[in-house]
Amino acid sequence: MADRRSELGSPSWRDDFEKKLQFQAKVHRLGHWRSVSPLPPRFIDGNRPVYLEDGQHHLAWMLAGIRHARRRIDLEMYIFQDDEVGLLVRDALAAAARRGVMVRVLFDSVGSAGVDFFEPIVAAGGTVLEFNPLAPWRRRIGRLGRIQAWRPNQRDHRKLLLCDVPLRWLERAMAGVTQGSPAQPINPRGSNPRDDAGVEDDAADDAAETVLCITGGRNLAVEYMGRSRENGQWRDGGVAVAGPVGVTLGALFDAMWSHAAGPHLDPAPFTSPLVGDVPVLPLGSQPGLANLLSWAMSRMALAARRELRISCAYFVPTLRWRRALRAVGRQTGSCTIMIPLHNDIPMVAAASRHDLGFLLRGGVRVYRYARTVLHDKTLLYDRVVTVIGSSNLDPRSLRLNFELSLIVLDRPFAEIVARAFDRDLQHSEPYTLEAWRARPWWSKAYDWFWSLFKSQL
Repeated sequence: MADRRSELGSPSWRDDFEKKLQFQAKVHRLGHWRSVSPLPPRFIDGNRPVYLEDGQHHLAWMLAGIRHARRRIDLEMYIFQDDEVGLLVRDALAAAARRGVMVRVLFDSVGSAGVDFFEPIVAAGGTVLEFNPLAPWRRRIGRLGRIQAWRPNQRDHRKLLLCDVPLRWLERAMAGVTQGSPAQPINPRGSNPRDDAGVEDDAADDAAETVLCITGGRNLAVEYMGRSRENGQWRDGGVAVAGPVGVTLGALFDAMWSHAAGPHLDPAPFTSPLVGDVPVLPLGSQPGLANLLSWAMSRMALAARRELRISCAYFVPTLRWRRALRAVGRQTGSCTIMIPLHNDIPMVAAASRHDLGFLLRGGVRVYRYARTVLHDKTLLYDRVVTVIGSSNLDPRSLRLNFELSLIVLDRPFAEIVARAFDRDLQHSEPYTLEAWRARPWWSKAYDWFWSLFKSQL
């Protein structure tokens, strides 16, 4: 296979990977009568990524983007809680709608169950859409009389914010941030002088704009973004990207909006010049036995020559994935997986433990993050390719959910993520084959029992 012979991240590998991925996309479309991937997947040049290691910085970038959006804001979210963080974002969206920005919010009915606080956005002129309502009688009738699909086990697990913002403001906001480095501290409840200085003048005399895209594994809730890292913030990762990749992400959001039978609103098209020099491939997946994101991640794993690092909240890999990880461990000698010590879903933790012996016997190193809850979904290949987004390595993400991840082809960005991984290792404990074998009998029985339900976890 050509992508095994070529070095991961090289131009020849990129070309070969794109061709194979686009072929797989055509095959996958045959199995989806209603595809939510309108464009063939490809790397998009000219972007600048910023790694969001801290949840409060993630929130600050979201609020800043919403505050400076000119004509269009799209927000897609799995969990939207009516707590301090949710209210901050909701009020910012309502303020944007009042000043004439088209605001579209797509939230998942299960993830945001019981939340009913969107009225200020709607009253200000925004549109809020519930994805796949739990109550079938709340389904929408879309264009051409099509009724919104009701499949209660298929959820929109994506986390995405898109804003069209002044290019000059964004360049100023990123000034001093080396490419791919973590975001600088910003007060999420106020304005950073560097963010707002001269923005009004920019809007008046500079029509240039770009798209700010913010995605990752974080939901809109206090545990993800409202606490400091010293006071119980869940460990997660995110990325803010400026550049043309936002145009493709806008098309992916439009496809999901249409899939959920959202009203036709004719949003202003996203546009962006080249902002940086980083290629980014956005990849959305949808429920089904054939998963394009899983194919891409496993393909890159088999192409890795030096190392593979995985930080994953819900790690219940399929047999194909387990075999691929053992193969990576054999061919690189460095396959490291970080999972939570304190998982917020005990059933998933049990099913995950049941299969760890297969990996540990194959030389895969496993660490359990102990500082707080690990909610990360990041893969790092040879310190050159990073996958970051909403997808876990479990059947629910890879078979039942709508997910979105970005494949970032950039060594400086990957090095920043690798250093964050190293810091996380300092708060982790190794999980050995001996410790796995030494589990008490009742723990083994408990793990085995929940492994029977792994297809739904």
